[in-house]
Amino acid sequence: MMNIRVRVKHLVQKYDTRNPYKLAKYLGINIEYKKYSDSTKGYFLKILRNKFIIINDNLSEHEKEIVLAHELGHAILHHNKDIRFIREFTLFPTGCYENEANKFAAELLIDDNDLDEYSIENMSIDQLACYFSVPKELVKYKFDKFF
Repeated sequence: MMNIRVRVKHLVQKYDTRNPYKLAKYLGINIEYKKYSDSTKGYFLKILRNKFIIINDNLSEHEKEIVLAHELGHAILHHNKDIRFIREFTLFPTGCYENEANKFAAELLIDDNDLDEYSIENMSIDQLACYFSVPKELVKYKFDKFF
């Protein structure tokens, strides 16, 4: 896995924000909202030189932010790959791309400067998820060496 932690750190330093909406704007990525009745939460789409992140408008604002962070991971780490095509029309596994996008979202949304190592070691996954207001899965990606 590429060093996603370093990539996110550089982005945060360069643009002075962890806010996925601001990062998308600075990176020239358009955000659009569409209502989906299925389990689609969002996806990244590149048409010619234009980049789009489409987010399910039925999600809560908090869920939209998490989905945006995940899709930003695809936009930055996998911008030359059509993940939907790979998933739907080939037998190539896309799990590694999803893991990388989840890791990106975790690194972006969870600022590990907010807690010291002692606190992290002594808090449960549920407590950390509540503290950072993120899903437990992102806590596991961020603090994988502890769990």
